[in-house]
Amino acid sequence: MVVEATSPEAHNSEDISRFAAKPDSYDRLSAFQISKFFKQHESTTKDECNRVAADILKSPVSPTPIQGATSYTVAADSEQVPKVIQFRSLKLNIGLVEYARQTYIDFVPDCEYEGMFGDVHMYRWDLVPGPAFCRVRHQFLTLGSQQRLRQTVQDFAKFSASAWTNKPALKQPSGLLEEYCRVLDRISHGLPAHILEKLNEIRQGLPLLFEPEYPSAVQHDDFLENNFHVNEATGHITGVVDWADAIIAPFGLSLGGLETILGVQTSSSWYFHPNHVELREYFWDTFYEHTGPISADNRRSIEVARLFGLFRTHGFEEGDARIAYLEALCML
Repeated sequence: MVVEATSPEAHNSEDISRFAAKPDSYDRLSAFQISKFFKQHESTTKDECNRVAADILKSPVSPTPIQGATSYTVAADSEQVPKVIQFRSLKLNIGLVEYARQTYIDFVPDCEYEGMFGDVHMYRWDLVPGPAFCRVRHQFLTLGSQQRLRQTVQDFAKFSASAWTNKPALKQPSGLLEEYCRVLDRISHGLPAHILEKLNEIRQGLPLLFEPEYPSAVQHDDFLENNFHVNEATGHITGVVDWADAIIAPFGLSLGGLETILGVQTSSSWYFHPNHVELREYFWDTFYEHTGPISADNRRSIEVARLFGLFRTHGFEEGDARIAYLEALCML
C-alpha cells in the first residue's frame, strides 16, 4: 500500500515507521476488496461462500485480515484446523504452485483445488501463521527494534537462496530476452541521463541471464508487504502467500523484494531504514552462505537480474514518482 508523505520535515527523519500504513488502513482495504469481489460475482454471496467453506473445513470460518484484489479468503475459526479456503476469480496454475513448493519448501503453503462454486474457483491452503508483514511493518521499522527486522532480512535471504540451490525441472518461456529488451526500451523514454546510463548497462548485461549455466527459477514476482507473513515476536518469515502471479524466469528478478523489507514506498518517494546499508550487507552474506560458492560471473548476472527486476517493476510508474523510485532503488 502506497501512503502519502506526512510533511517535508518528515522526509529527512530517520524514523521511517511513520510512513508505514497502520493495520486499520488494511482493514478498510480488505473490506473494499471483499465488496468489490462479490459485486463482480453476483452468482454467489459472501454468506454462501462462508457456508461452503465451513462445510469443507468442518469449522466456522471468518475472513482473513488481508484479502486480495481478485479473491475472497476465509480461515477456520478452530485452531485445530489450520486451513483457509480461497475463492478466486481466475484458476490458479497448481503446477506452478507445486514448483514453488519444491523450490522454497516450507515458505510456501500447500494448496489443493476444491472445484468451482458458482463462477469462482475454490482452493484449500495451509494457514500461514502470524500477521502479514504489512500489519506490523511500522513496528519492525521503528528505531530500536532492528533485531526483528534483521531476522526478516535473514529469512528473505534464505528464501531467495532456495531458488538457487533447489532447481526443479523448469522450462523457461521462449523469447524472454527479446521481451526484456522491449521492456527496457519502453522504460527508457524520458529518463534523466544518469538513470538511462544505468538502464543501458543493464540492457547490455541481459544476455548473461540466458547463458546455459545460469539457472531459471520459479519466482513470486509480487513480493509486497501483504504477501508474506512473519512471527510478530521474532521477525521470522512464516510463509509467502499469493502465488497467482508467479513466473518462471532467470534467477534473481524478484530479489528486489528486499526493498519492501528495508523501506517504505510513499506516493512520491522511497524511504529506507537508517541501517539499510548494514542490513543489505547482512542479506548478501546470508544469501551466499546458503547458496555456497558462486562465481564472479554469476554474481554479476544476479545483480543484472535484480536491477532489471526493479526497473521492470517501477519503471512504469506515472509522473515524477517513476524517477524518484528508480533513483532510490537502482542507483544505490
